[in-house]
Amino acid sequence: MPENTGMSIAELNTLYAAAVTAIDAADWDTAIHQLMAVKIRLATMPNLSRSLAGGGSQSITWNAAELDSLIAQCRQNKVAASHSSGGIFQASRVIYAGATT
Repeated sequence: MPENTGMSIAELNTLYAAAVTAIDAADWDTAIHQLMAVKIRLATMPNLSRSLAGGGSQSITWNAAELDSLIAQCRQNKVAASHSSGGIFQASRVIYAGATT
């Protein structure tokens, strides 16, 4: 079995920052991918902390339900975006003709 080398706070921040950037760009597939990567890593080590140079510390504790909610919102936005851009439907120009007698 491979040894768990751990995940640093900086690495989690990098993944989360990539997700935020993707959300800002409405790139829902990338956002979901990055958030799932965070979730998978946090599943093995949910609480992280580190000492900072000059004193103090930093810690990250995630609530899995909140992360699931964010992923679900990205999925909803992806569906909404596909519908607003036409999805499987294409817009057609309709020309109405007057009644003929």
